[in-house]
Amino acid sequence: MSIPRRLGRLARGFVSTLQDDDRFRETLRSGRERGETLRDTFGGAFSAAWRGAAEEWRAAEERHEEEKRAHEQAADDHASRERNAESRTSGGREGNWRSAASGFVPRKYPLNVLSAYNRLGLDPGAPIEEVHRKRRELVKRFHPDRFTDAGKRVKAERLTAEINGAHDAIIRHSRR
Repeated sequence: MSIPRRLGRLARGFVSTLQDDDRFRETLRSGRERGETLRDTFGGAFSAAWRGAAEEWRAAEERHEEEKRAHEQAADDHASRERNAESRTSGGREGNWRSAASGFVPRKYPLNVLSAYNRLGLDPGAPIEEVHRKRRELVKRFHPDRFTDAGKRVKAERLTAEINGAHDAIIRHSRR
């Protein structure tokens, strides 16, 4: 049995034993009354804030779903490019890259590693030396000390952090 399931059962057992306790019921009752009082006092402001928070949550979920679809599309595009390249190098025979006799098995990369390669402008599977070289090149180009304007400097700091994060993701994946 998983740990979350065990914790859930433990919590349900704890709450069910507390429901028999009169002090616990009184605490719940007074908490509900306080909540109703707050809702009545701040009525419109509370509901408006609640609606705004719910709308932000929905928008964040939609953005997350769009990013997830974009990553999946990028992974699918990359896989189809790899299949096309492999079929061209195998003498034009379709499906040869999957045969066990050839010994070739396409390497799977997690989405974060694929996006890291994409962020550095490299194809997945590029040699580590190439990854190091590309990182150095991009950090030189976008280093914050090169910019005097505050807005450009902040943008350069963000880009440098993204470049370093992408480099770290690739290195961590290669060390597995």
